[in-house]
Amino acid sequence: MEYKEFVEYIKMNAGYIAGEGGNITINHVIKNNGCEMDGLVIMEKGKDIAPTIYLDSFYELYTNGENIKNIIRQIEVIYEQNKNNVTFDVNILKHFDTIKDKIVYKVVNYRSNEKLLEQVPHKRILDLAVVFYCLLDNEYGRSATALIYNNNLKNWDVTIDDVYKAALKNTPDLLHSKISSMAALFEKCGVNVDGEEVDLKDYVPSDMYVLTNESKLNGAACILYENVLYDFAQKLGADLYILPSSVHEVILLPKLSVFEKDELVNMVKEVNTEGVAADEVLSDHVYEYNRTERLITM
Repeated sequence: MEYKEFVEYIKMNAGYIAGEGGNITINHVIKNNGCEMDGLVIMEKGKDIAPTIYLDSFYELYTNGENIKNIIRQIEVIYEQNKNNVTFDVNILKHFDTIKDKIVYKVVNYRSNEKLLEQVPHKRILDLAVVFYCLLDNEYGRSATALIYNNNLKNWDVTIDDVYKAALKNTPDLLHSKISSMAALFEKCGVNVDGEEVDLKDYVPSDMYVLTNESKLNGAACILYENVLYDFAQKLGADLYILPSSVHEVILLPKLSVFEKDELVNMVKEVNTEGVAADEVLSDHVYEYNRTERLITM
């Protein structure tokens, strides 16, 4: 079967998972950097929330010879394991007053997300876009989120500035920033080379630091938190290079570093090509932070 036939087959033959009176739908989602996916939504009778099970990886299994009935059984197992994991009240999404304290922002690449940005409120900053989402469940290692779309603003009868104002306040409060020495992160990490144990921290520059948030999800947004870059630059006594290693984190380097700017650009491009998933790439550019002007530039 072609992919579309496969998706339709799964939809038609996995209906029993939802049980009597339940419903199965296919939700086509535009993810970060133009990655488009089809999600199977299994909604049992009387429920108003369900996990989304993306089908792309299952189609890959199918094309590699996996029996499609086994695939449906795998989907059923995943559904049973996850259907009760998220327990928030979806009614809070209906009104701005009940959701505004949970609205936060993240940063994505502007050019790579033009199709998505047609559907969501956003603010452009340099080659990035600030987009907004609701942090619905951020406890016990779980993270349930809902991206905010233009029709949400219409239903809430608010403007993008109302959402932006809420996100500016909430994001640093709900997703605390964290800066760690990269060498410390590699502490006690080693590899075996020619029979000898090599400590990776010895190969990491001592003046490289990782900025993210405590959940390590969408942590690159921390570059926009008030005073985070300024306080760190003052502590180091230097302006900063900002290397966008992914949407989840950035690397900070004092401009006193021995690295040439071209080297840093090549480093970012190489990591984006070989070490980061396509939907997690933030930018190929290196940014600079000027602590006197408190300004980020490309």
